[in-house]
Amino acid sequence: MDHGNAAAAAAAAKARAAEAKAKADAIRNGRPLAPSQSTDFGVNGGGVVRLAPPLTPEQQKAEAEARAAWQARCRPAVVTDREGLRRTQYAEPDCDLSRFNTAGGA
Repeated sequence: MDHGNAAAAAAAAKARAAEAKAKADAIRNGRPLAPSQSTDFGVNGGGVVRLAPPLTPEQQKAEAEARAAWQARCRPAVVTDREGLRRTQYAEPDCDLSRFNTAGGA
């Protein structure tokens, strides 16, 4: 007695085959893949995810100046609340929306 395991295994194999066929059909016909259809890619490999080129010295200088201006305006400070959680506070509104905000990554 297999308790229905053979039927479940056959159904799962059939579902996997149908998913693989749907993905192959979408790729062949140039349609976008559904979110559930994973894709294989590699950074700067055959799967086409390109890294941004390195910043030029002028761009690096502009970036450093913009970051310094953000630091001066927003003055981020880490405080510990009464539950012991560390939180970042800013002197100005909307500073948490800046691309210079690294509070979550540090």
